[in-house]
Amino acid sequence: MMALARQGELALHDGTNTLDSVVARPVLKRLISALNFRDAATLQHSRRVALLSVGMAQQLGWDGRHLRVLEVAGLLHDVGKIGVPDNILLKPGKLSAEEAELMSLHYNIGADLLQACRVDKEVVQIVLDSHAYYDAHIDASQRTGADIHLGARILAVADAYDSLTHDQVFRIRKSHGDAMNILHGDAGTKFDGNVVAALDRWVEKDGWAYIKGEGQAADDVESSAPQNIEASLEAGSLCHIFSYLYILESLYDGFYVLDSDLRFAVWSSGAEKLLGRICSQVLGTPWSSRLFSYSDNTGKRLTDRECPVQEVMETCQPACRTLNVQQRGGSWIEAELQCFPLIDYEGKLLGVAEIFRDISRSKRNAPQFRELKLAASRDALTGVSNRGELEKHLKRMLAEYSKGETDMFSVIFLDIDHFKAINDTHGHGVGDRVLIAVARLMQSELYSGELVARYGGEEFVVLCPSTDIDSAMRKAERLRSSLAETSIGDSVRLKVTASLGVSQIDASDSMETLLHRADTALYNAKEGGRNRICKIMAGDCHDPDQEPVEEKPKKGSEFVFESHFTTCMVASMGVYKVSGFVNELDAELKEATAERVVMQIGQPGFFKGWGNHEKKQPVNVMLSFGEPEQQSTKAASRRVLVTVNVTPIGRPPSADQFQIRAKKIYELTRNYFAAD
Repeated sequence: MMALARQGELALHDGTNTLDSVVARPVLKRLISALNFRDAATLQHSRRVALLSVGMAQQLGWDGRHLRVLEVAGLLHDVGKIGVPDNILLKPGKLSAEEAELMSLHYNIGADLLQACRVDKEVVQIVLDSHAYYDAHIDASQRTGADIHLGARILAVADAYDSLTHDQVFRIRKSHGDAMNILHGDAGTKFDGNVVAALDRWVEKDGWAYIKGEGQAADDVESSAPQNIEASLEAGSLCHIFSYLYILESLYDGFYVLDSDLRFAVWSSGAEKLLGRICSQVLGTPWSSRLFSYSDNTGKRLTDRECPVQEVMETCQPACRTLNVQQRGGSWIEAELQCFPLIDYEGKLLGVAEIFRDISRSKRNAPQFRELKLAASRDALTGVSNRGELEKHLKRMLAEYSKGETDMFSVIFLDIDHFKAINDTHGHGVGDRVLIAVARLMQSELYSGELVARYGGEEFVVLCPSTDIDSAMRKAERLRSSLAETSIGDSVRLKVTASLGVSQIDASDSMETLLHRADTALYNAKEGGRNRICKIMAGDCHDPDQEPVEEKPKKGSEFVFESHFTTCMVASMGVYKVSGFVNELDAELKEATAERVVMQIGQPGFFKGWGNHEKKQPVNVMLSFGEPEQQSTKAASRRVLVTVNVTPIGRPPSADQFQIRAKKIYELTRNYFAAD
């Protein structure tokens, strides 16, 4: 990597072997050759993205060196994939959570290498900004909008368009018209509307040649392939460099690389987060402890000569010490510093690499903790967020919206039609594959940083940041139509449809009212014939004459629990609503009519007694559906009174233990119906 840095720096100083001083030609050739050696399809995609980006930029009035910067960013935006292992890069199926996390590092890896290669800082910024703004793994409530470099917004549109119009592992290519409809649908939320319009103009004016014939791109890629053994070995060596960078990015909290003059050559994204300085402020500047002070365990600050960097420069031996490091805001962290000399085959010192491990954070990031954290936030079957993660994000978005810190947002409820029939006809194994396929399709069809979560059973919820009701309806229609056009399964090719409900945040909303409004819209869609979308706005489901029902346990036996709540839905759909609840609790359905549902939750032990685990604390639960005493005729959807009756099966050890069990089931039921 340091050899690449020297080659890039010499070419930039010479000035005759560069592309407008943006990147050294030999360096660009080596990177493109290595990318082609790694995966020709990725290089073909990169060339098309560069062509699209330049075409759109010209429509927006760009010219000269600015176009060259954008072209190089398009060519190299996926260069980090050089180091992705084959089993992830070429995997024909869905990536696991760990694989997806590793894959997402490729932007940071690419930026590390581009910095070392002395590629123009603006190229690095465009590559990083395009990822940071639009990556679906980024916190959906944090949007930076116009602060993002315009080149990054152009690159994001080009990248999305090319991905949409070419076959992917998880879906077939879309037509130009369908792809443009998706981009226009996300204009103003994910994509810059002016950039999408520029793509439209470019296609109409000059771009049809690109769309209709791409053979030249493949020929160009073929010409970039390593032409001899030496070139192939060099490309393979670069792949190894990326593999080491992946280890650094994934195992440590940050690192930087200094050249032989102690100037910063690489400043990782982890170092940026840990120490509070962005790469453009650091690259090319000389190292000094004044940038971030060090102190020992007694609090004594270290001079430059006492720091590990100077020690390694003088001795050419690696060093490892635990020190306190001051962040930009003034706070201190305890970190393990590993400092290594970078020595070439001739024994010459080329620079120093320093790696940081935040000790307090590393304790929290033990493998067991990471596994527990993933398990706590993801649905075990589908891999999308679970209900707890959904509620955590929604609570934060509501709090930020109430303070004016975030834009309007919307919620989409999706329920797979006739899912019980799929399980009954084809078995639960096929049903599970349907759930996985639907979750994956939702993730692939949504491009704006939305959070997809499994709500329970066959129901999913999508949180759509910076999205009003009309935009959310368009997103919902895209999900509905894409699912209806897709065949799911291998041996059994199923045509699956879904019903969707949509609602938009209102100033008076709580998490419960927003969710139950979207949920009500969903069941209106089901009552209307399924495979359709309904929306409900705030006020449509409000009945001012209906007071909240006070929850009181039924008087009488200590081993009978009865309480009730109201919710807003179509009364006749209560039994369908409960089906997902039954699946989620692994309950046994005993009776199901439009008026009531009876189920058993838990299994008795051998002696019909109660165990310590909830699964061994069996109860009968009866849900009855009726109308409250007061019911407004103006409500768009009727309010329903749900009565919950719980009785034990077998012999609970005490009335208190039974009441605790019954009240928990009642709260689960109430939350599932998103009750008032």
